[in-house]
Amino acid sequence: MKKQSKTVPFRFKECSLLPISTGIRAQTLRELRSAIPEIPESSLYYHFWGRMLRPHIPESEFNNDFASWADSGLGDLELAEELSAINPVKSQNLEELRSILEDILEARLEAGDFISWKKADREFYFIACKKFMFDTGRQTESLEDFPVAVKTSSRQSFFHHFMDGRRRSPEGKDDFSLWLEQFGESTEDVRARLSRVDSYLFSLGELKGQIVTLLEKGLGKGGTK
Repeated sequence: MKKQSKTVPFRFKECSLLPISTGIRAQTLRELRSAIPEIPESSLYYHFWGRMLRPHIPESEFNNDFASWADSGLGDLELAEELSAINPVKSQNLEELRSILEDILEARLEAGDFISWKKADREFYFIACKKFMFDTGRQTESLEDFPVAVKTSSRQSFFHHFMDGRRRSPEGKDDFSLWLEQFGESTEDVRARLSRVDSYLFSLGELKGQIVTLLEKGLGKGGTK
């Protein structure tokens, strides 16, 4: 592969979320449903994505805080599974995600059984957040070194570049893929493989392992055209 003379280096950044109390809470499903239109978008972001940046909390079988509460707070496993099936990556924006959440909760309330008024064992506290980004000072411009650089990056850095990168990009592309575009056809296959990875079905650790393996196979010796 011919090395380009002006390769733009990949600069690794990482992020952290500062939790902010909204003062809004719910103890019944009806209260939860009533609160959803009122909470800020950053609260939706926190309760769907924030769990990935909370290493001190054991990973749940459910994909978001709403689903976890429906199970452990209300004891409604069916609702928990339905809420956990929401894939926010497929929503165009946070308002569309809000609408999907509202529809699921509304449908459950329309069932009219005791769950609609049952008090949960614990209240749901709506948390908003402020996202901070930091430059790590690490960078690479070599395709061969890129897999190792990603592998040794922090979980906060991987989240920022892969998970949040897709949300920030109008085309839904992660930061790794956008950087690899400058190498043209030689990285076309690995970029296509990256685009097919569902970034919300796995834990952050599992997802990072998949991406690193994909990069190692696609960019390692003999992996590029």
